[in-house]
Amino acid sequence: MAAPTLPITSLPRHHHASLPPATASITVNNDRYFSNHPTIALVNRCSNSKQLKQIHAQMLRNGLFSDPFSASILVSAFALPPLQDVDYAHKLFDQIPKPNIYTWNALIRAYSSSQVPIQSLSIFTRMLYQCDEVLPNKFTYPFLIKAASELLNMRVGEVLHGMAIKTSLGSDVFILNSLIHFYSSCKCLDSAYRVFQNIPVRDVVSWNSMITGFAQGDRPDEALKLFHEMQGENLKPDKVTMMSVLTASTKKLDLNTGRWVHSNIQRYGIKESLNLNNALLDMYTKCGSLEDAQKLFDKMSEKDIVSWTTMLVGYAKSGDYITARKHFDTMPSQDIAAWNALISSYEQSGNPKEALAIFNELQLSNKAKPDSVTMVSTLSACAQVGAMDMGGWIHVYIKKHGFNLTTHLITSLIDMYAKCGDLNKALEVFNSVDSKDVFVWSAMVAGFAMHGRGRDAIELFKKMEENNVNPNSVTFTNLLCGCSHTGLVTEGRDFFKKMEDVYGVVPGVKHYACMVDMLGRAGFLDEAMELIKSMPMPPLASVYGALLGACKLHGNVEIAEEASSRLIELEPWNHGAYVLLSNIYAKFGKWDKVAMLRKRMKDVGLKKERGCSSIEVDNCVHEFVAGDNTHPQGVMIYEKLNEIFEKLKLIGYEANRSQVLQCVEEEDMQEHALHLHSEKLAIAFGLISLKKSQPIRVMKNLRVCGDCHNVAKMISKVYDREILLRDRYRFHHFKEGNCSCKDYW
Repeated sequence: MAAPTLPITSLPRHHHASLPPATASITVNNDRYFSNHPTIALVNRCSNSKQLKQIHAQMLRNGLFSDPFSASILVSAFALPPLQDVDYAHKLFDQIPKPNIYTWNALIRAYSSSQVPIQSLSIFTRMLYQCDEVLPNKFTYPFLIKAASELLNMRVGEVLHGMAIKTSLGSDVFILNSLIHFYSSCKCLDSAYRVFQNIPVRDVVSWNSMITGFAQGDRPDEALKLFHEMQGENLKPDKVTMMSVLTASTKKLDLNTGRWVHSNIQRYGIKESLNLNNALLDMYTKCGSLEDAQKLFDKMSEKDIVSWTTMLVGYAKSGDYITARKHFDTMPSQDIAAWNALISSYEQSGNPKEALAIFNELQLSNKAKPDSVTMVSTLSACAQVGAMDMGGWIHVYIKKHGFNLTTHLITSLIDMYAKCGDLNKALEVFNSVDSKDVFVWSAMVAGFAMHGRGRDAIELFKKMEENNVNPNSVTFTNLLCGCSHTGLVTEGRDFFKKMEDVYGVVPGVKHYACMVDMLGRAGFLDEAMELIKSMPMPPLASVYGALLGACKLHGNVEIAEEASSRLIELEPWNHGAYVLLSNIYAKFGKWDKVAMLRKRMKDVGLKKERGCSSIEVDNCVHEFVAGDNTHPQGVMIYEKLNEIFEKLKLIGYEANRSQVLQCVEEEDMQEHALHLHSEKLAIAFGLISLKKSQPIRVMKNLRVCGDCHNVAKMISKVYDREILLRDRYRFHHFKEGNCSCKDYW
């Protein structure tokens, strides 16, 4: 008989309204007349399912299968490990006229740990409707609650909780422990804690369940507090306890507690295990103690891929790439998780070229097959350096190998194309997706914003609303950036005011920084200052950085001095604050103050960040710094550069020496220094390396200077070339002597 497909929320709670307590149930079959039968005795001696099926045949021949107890033993053997075959167990079950509660529980238990936990609930529903004489007992509910946990179905779990109480099983510690796990899995930690508090006599599992719930639910302080309470109850922690405490310590970056756990493992008689050692390694690496991690790693009698990968990531994130690479090279086997760890570590720590080199190595080695995690990390690296050829190849690879286009992959593709300068390709990916979530919409809004297309960003936002997708904090950051880059002050003010009142998104520091940048660029410096004073949270460096940048644009020395002072208080190592203020002083000829700032930078060991520009040619990323003479084609590049300036001077070009006043005071050296800026070298290399039909895409790590901006406009006209220059903040599209920013940046 097929199981009914009733919705679980229709569980007949009324069915138990007047049921006797479970302890009075007469449904448990205690008749074990055949328990010593030779055939039954063979069940526990079977080593495979084929032997079990032979016993099934014998039982059918000798009539044993009609005995409920004997049938339940066979069903249980098929339902549970080590010879588990749940489908066969279910077929056997359907042949039993009157299964006893043990048999029902065996099948419910089997499905609760299977790929289809919903079947546990279906079997339970069938039991309630078909067997009035069989009642669920204290063993039934923990399996059902486990199934509800797997399904993360709050409604079902609450119904089961109520049914357990109605059948006088509400104080059973096994059921209550299951409920703690269930509510924790559903992120209802307060409900889990109420269950925990109401347990009459808590065992170690009770404490472990609640400590684990808090630790995994991002409430590590409460997890550690509960652990200390557990110690006060004189309960001996076990491996599960220690694993949960380590999780909490790791999330809090609490190295001292983690070390205490490590030192007390033997004291509590807990045996060393691979999982426990891996948890300790994870704690040590994330808490920054690589020395402790290495000592433990060297002592471990057993290591797996997780152990090696944890050490690899720890060293890579600390910046010790040489040791990270040594761990990678000495790994017994390098699965894709290890490759991903190395790629993402380089990518996330600002070393995208190295990340791409590792990806290329992976492709050539054929040791592991890239997965979606590989693609997301590599696409992000491509976006950082502007490697669109590589990014496009990855896009083709994703299509060819049938990758599931997750939100992460889609947003990564949109981000890569937008940051590499091809907004049309980004739109193509965006439009190819039928079901777009807030992250996909936000990524496309960001694309329009960084390309200075604020109006398009606003129109896309309106379409997002029409599609009933609620914006989030990231959406508004991108939208306000778009308004800032395009000078849409009125629209920006309006969106900022509506964030909380209309959309329920509380403005954060990033949103205030965007507003300060927008107002400052437009010349509303006093309004920007008032906004900073009204902030409900302390302003971070990004806010004062935006204000300082606006002061440089509008030449306001007084506000610049206050902004830089606040910025240096927050980030004493921020060389940008010194450089921007120095530029402002130099612009007004305040050379004594320029010298004072230089001396202060020297005294604190700060150096101006070096400008670096990159350009991709034939799948290879070429990098240039100011005055670079290390490139193999350096002679040709400088010849082209000289040609460029000769042509530009014929149409009226004059070097904007104010851009280097703070660095070089001699006039002839000023112009020479300007000519050698990294973006000019990259553009010259693009002119000699790329076909006329190909746009020249240059990525720079700093804000493009006014002279380079002017030169790029003139080159686009004189050489009839499209130039896309991405600086730290936005894109500039140069074509026919004009820039997409309309000189507002």
